[in-house]
Amino acid sequence: MERLNDTPPEERKPVKETSGEYLWKRLRPAGCVLVLVLMAAMLAVCFASGREPIEGYTPPQTTEYYAAHPEELVTELETNVFPALDAEISAEAGDGTVTVTIESASFASARGAILRYFDKSLFEFVQGE
Repeated sequence: MERLNDTPPEERKPVKETSGEYLWKRLRPAGCVLVLVLMAAMLAVCFASGREPIEGYTPPQTTEYYAAHPEELVTELETNVFPALDAEISAEAGDGTVTVTIESASFASARGAILRYFDKSLFEFVQGE
């Protein structure tokens, strides 16, 4: 029976480490904790720091007011919201809702910007060509 320590160092085969074992060996427990804390901080910053689509804008009226007066909502959108968004957008007042037509190239971003300030129940979104 041969013992492991009896083989000379030049004849020993190197043990292959996985990436996790390599990092654990190099960083030690305190380094791993530091890496996890930094990753958590990065995720918090990435997901919590959404910038406003329209700087300093707040709707002048409430959702209830705009639900009762869809024409006023169309006027507000055309006056203050649509010019600030980089898209071709049009709005039309209907039966209690406002139909907003947005070009397909910027549909998702423009829709998200509008819904950041106004309730979804006020709108029907249509993707334009």
